[in-house]
Amino acid sequence: MLKIAICDDEARVLDEVSSHIKKYSEQRGMPELEVCVFNSARSLLSSIDNGDLFDIFLLDVYIGDEIGIALARDIRAKGIESPIMFLTTSIDHAPESFELGTLRYLIKPLDPLKLYEAIDAAIIEAERIGGKFIRLKTENGIESINVSSILYTESHSHYQYVKFSDGIQVRARMTVQELFDQLSQYGEFVRGGSAYIINLKKVKSVSTVEVCFYNNIKLSLPRGAHSAIKEAFWKLQYE
Repeated sequence: MLKIAICDDEARVLDEVSSHIKKYSEQRGMPELEVCVFNSARSLLSSIDNGDLFDIFLLDVYIGDEIGIALARDIRAKGIESPIMFLTTSIDHAPESFELGTLRYLIKPLDPLKLYEAIDAAIIEAERIGGKFIRLKTENGIESINVSSILYTESHSHYQYVKFSDGIQVRARMTVQELFDQLSQYGEFVRGGSAYIINLKKVKSVSTVEVCFYNNIKLSLPRGAHSAIKEAFWKLQYE
């Protein structure tokens, strides 16, 4: 199921866009589209920090006293690559928004056909991003794991415990090196000593003793691991 987050401080706009997307899903035969509405940047960011994952974002450029561009920056800072589209009555912030990899800039009042075309493009992009999967043999059988949802992995005995942002974990019988060989093809993963593999795109900060993730989970660093993790973290920020 694809989840679309809409953030606008006007209830009328939230209802209008939600209605358009419902009609779009009916016309395209895509009942699996789920729409989640937010009337402030804070409420959307709180939802993300609580573990909610969204495949597409539709953001108003002006959300009350807040600027949607700043919200988009916060979303990107959390390591979220999902396509972002802006809704606005003005094109003043268009150049700035495209620096964040914005997929579309839609002018209000919305033209349904242009919105549908934008959603078509966003779904293609979301599926491309979501195509980052590895396959692991877990206690539940062979599972396809979306690497973008991994927070970190932890090694115990002959098992690797894969931890996700929503608190769920899966266990796979393999070595930490075998798991890292699969994850290392994606540049956001780094070894944290002999027991951990960390998704740097989920990391908010790195100190000398711990890593703090965006959902405020903290992971104590093994002795000597700090420098390499911090260097990799900052390198990723400026790529």
